[in-house]
Amino acid sequence: MLAILRTLGLGLLLGSAACQSQPAVPADASAAPATTPATAPASAASVGLLAAPPDTTLARRIQRPQLNDVYVVAYQPAGGSGERYFFYRVSRTTPTTVDLLPARQESSDPAANVSAAGFFTDKALTYTRAEALELLQEQPGDVQHTRLVQIRREQ
Repeated sequence: MLAILRTLGLGLLLGSAACQSQPAVPADASAAPATTPATAPASAASVGLLAAPPDTTLARRIQRPQLNDVYVVAYQPAGGSGERYFFYRVSRTTPTTVDLLPARQESSDPAANVSAAGFFTDKALTYTRAEALELLQEQPGDVQHTRLVQIRREQ
């Protein structure tokens, strides 16, 4: 039940951000931090016949969060056909939880530059480690098809 409420809250947050924001400026390719994209193999899973398992490298990173990791979350805005991206920065970790700072704006580019001052809010969302792991897969009933697709980690 808590996972459904968090997904609904995330959907509402993304929906309100989409209404209030302008796309972020793409990142300079030479200054881009290391990323871990979630890619599914071309199979029956990728055409929607079966749910694809989460990328194991991405799952490992979400299970071992580091301060300043940037979570890239893909979603489809209501009435839209293209994917948009929302960002969260890890602000604190404990053995059982991770605090994420949501971005103030969304982007059409998953590689958008998130280094600008004030890009992220100061209001942390606290997730248990299990709840954070659930971000890897779209939750049942999520009309925005929200899922974590990448974790940027500075080397």
